[in-house]
Amino acid sequence: MPIDPTLGLLTTDEAISRAAKQVVANALDATSSIDPIIGAEFSRAFSFAGLVVQRHGLLIQRVLADTLASSGRFEVLMESPIPITAAALDLLASENSEKDLSSIKLKSDSRVERSVMVDIVVIDETKRWAGVYDVKRGNGETTWKTRKPIENDLRAARLVLQSHLKKLGYDVDHVDSAVIDYYGSSGFPRNIKISGGELDRHFGVPITDKIDNMTMALRDEVHAGLLQILDPVIRKLSASQTKVATEQPVRTTAEGAVRVADILQARPRGPDQWQAGFAR
Repeated sequence: MPIDPTLGLLTTDEAISRAAKQVVANALDATSSIDPIIGAEFSRAFSFAGLVVQRHGLLIQRVLADTLASSGRFEVLMESPIPITAAALDLLASENSEKDLSSIKLKSDSRVERSVMVDIVVIDETKRWAGVYDVKRGNGETTWKTRKPIENDLRAARLVLQSHLKKLGYDVDHVDSAVIDYYGSSGFPRNIKISGGELDRHFGVPITDKIDNMTMALRDEVHAGLLQILDPVIRKLSASQTKVATEQPVRTTAEGAVRVADILQARPRGPDQWQAGFAR
């Protein structure tokens, strides 16, 4: 589910706070199946946390795109379809080097095999440059089965990007493509990814602080949401523990008996000393 577009540009603290509250509210309202081992409340808590983590990745994408768009330097296209031509796929299949591929620009109106929906296209008309990006949260590894098609799609999209954008009214000479791997653990190869710490330098616009501020705002809302879910069950468990403790009889240790605590806290002893220690 995309982030609500009615929230406007997520470039101010107020807008980011509203987005964080909405994400958490939607996750709290979502239904979840009940696991028979952990019960209803913990099942809801795990489902809630998983939904928010997914939405966090979308918020990273949205804050990134909005920050670039509001900079006055870039045009940004979100969730934009790009045609993948047969010629582009043939070039990739022939295992040309990255250096060779970087200098090739194909027509986007030749035979199209399919279209790929890319997360963001960033265009700097002044510098006559454009880049196409897939945005990953990157706090865990993306499986190879998922990574490989994304890599191929980004490379193929780069080959036709200049021609495709010209049809949309953008005249660019230089094109690029990459995975934005914010936390850096997605598993994509180094030559095709940009980590969160490299974004400011890559685009020449301060972005990382905005995304990190959004993350902190979302974290605060998540903690409040988890407390709302778990507070009743924590109270219930605490009451049960208190009841069990008051009902347990006080156990006394017979004089001269060896206590487990004494054994655990004793100095190490060899086999002879150990045996002698119990010869009473």
